[in-house]
Order: sequence, then C-alpha cells, then structure tokens
Amino acid sequence: VNHVTCALCDMVCASVSSLKAHIRFRHCDERPFHCHLCDSGFKNAYDLHKHVETHNDSDAYSCDVEGCGFTSRTLQTLRQHYKRV
Repeated sequence: VNHVTCALCDMVCASVSSLKAHIRFRHCDERPFHCHLCDSGFKNAYDLHKHVETHNDSDAYSCDVEGCGFTSRTLQTLRQHYKRV
C-alpha cells in the first residue's frame, strides 16, 4: 500500500487525493463556498448549508423539557442543548 505523508503535519493519508483534501481542509484558508445572505465563507458545501439555516427567521426547533423554553434555528444546536440539559 502506497501511503503519502503530509509535509506540514506528518499525517499519513491513503492516497494523493485524500492528502489533497486533508491539506485543503486543515492547512488552507481558502473558503470557496459563500453565503448569499452575508459575507461568510466556508470550506465545504455542508458547512455552508448548516450556516444558511441560521439565517432562518423563525426558531424551528424547541426543547421538549418542561419549563425550559430553549429554541434554536438548527437541529444541531438543539441536540447540543439536550446534551447539556
């Protein structure tokens, strides 16, 4: 098996393509995915998608714990809240 090592941090990758992806996500500041609602930029489409959800006008998710009242624009934030409750 031919493994390739990152010259910047010594991480070993299984292929040249995975090394390129590693370098892009860990060592480059390039953010080619831009929000059309604000000036934010992201390294990948998934992070952009999650960000765009935060521009939602309404809080679509709410905590089911009686008396809590926590609301969130994203499901991920609600899940993080449940871990703390």
